[in-house]
Amino acid sequence: MREHYNHSRRRVLRRRRILVATVAVLLVAAVVFAVVHWVIPALNQEINPPDNPGQTENPGSDPSTNPSGTGDITPTPDPDNDNNDNIIYRREFDPVVPESQQVSEKWFDDAVILGDSRSQGLILYNSLSNCTSLAVKSLSLTNYTSKEATLPGLGTDTVANLIPKAEGKRFYLVFGMNDMGLSADTFGQYFSRLVDLIQKSHPDADIYAQAVLPVTELKEQSGAANGFSLAHVKEFNEALMQVCIEKEIWYLDIPETLVDEKGYLLDDASWDGVHLNASYCRDWMNYLLCHVVLPEDYNGEYDVPIGYHPGDVVVDGVTVYDFMPAN
Repeated sequence: MREHYNHSRRRVLRRRRILVATVAVLLVAAVVFAVVHWVIPALNQEINPPDNPGQTENPGSDPSTNPSGTGDITPTPDPDNDNNDNIIYRREFDPVVPESQQVSEKWFDDAVILGDSRSQGLILYNSLSNCTSLAVKSLSLTNYTSKEATLPGLGTDTVANLIPKAEGKRFYLVFGMNDMGLSADTFGQYFSRLVDLIQKSHPDADIYAQAVLPVTELKEQSGAANGFSLAHVKEFNEALMQVCIEKEIWYLDIPETLVDEKGYLLDDASWDGVHLNASYCRDWMNYLLCHVVLPEDYNGEYDVPIGYHPGDVVVDGVTVYDFMPAN
């Protein structure tokens, strides 16, 4: 009888222990669940608050197309849509002179042509007696401070000293032929200094930089071009373009009528592979007369979208919302 009682008691105690263990496991599971699903997210919310408190995410919106989203946006202005007030623009200067209405040679009455013997040919073969000539044989960006020229009424002096005295509303710069020993970067630096000199003495004058013309392919292959390779010419013109952008002066491209499909000077355009003959100097002049900057037609500036704002974005030139840059 006593043994039966003890056996029953042990069975009850075992059941109680199982029950207690089960309850303990359930309690631990409940605590873990609460920590994972409630406590940790709450702590993260305090440590890393949302970027835009008070805003609720719209799960159906695409940040790349939603102005109030957080994705990077590349705005594309619609020219037919007047509602582009939410796009912020930067003014950029495009130096390349587009084709324009043709002007007469009287355009050069107020022009100063400054350059090497190629520019001498331009003046000679087009009878440009009306321009102010600072075209000098063998002139380069490294010797114009010592090379001399003569201007009527001003006498003879170095080109650098005559530039401030020369009268003209526009300057045409023709360099590069005698600078091929320079690196492209150095060429750009010297050209920039020349532009500084002109802009300081003639702040209202337009400046046209003629792209460096190449030599003929035969001249390059002969090895007699003194470093005048087509590749080097392209590097020079890239450097020249950069100066034009920085200084906001005009860039005259190479006339297509002077070069072949590879980009070399046409064989029949030159008597020595470098200098233009009379007929091609006239082609060059025709290009210049059809590529002029007329203020009423073109000012060289264009709008580039650089950012995006929702709603009203600019007040007296100051943005009033968080800026979202364009890609």
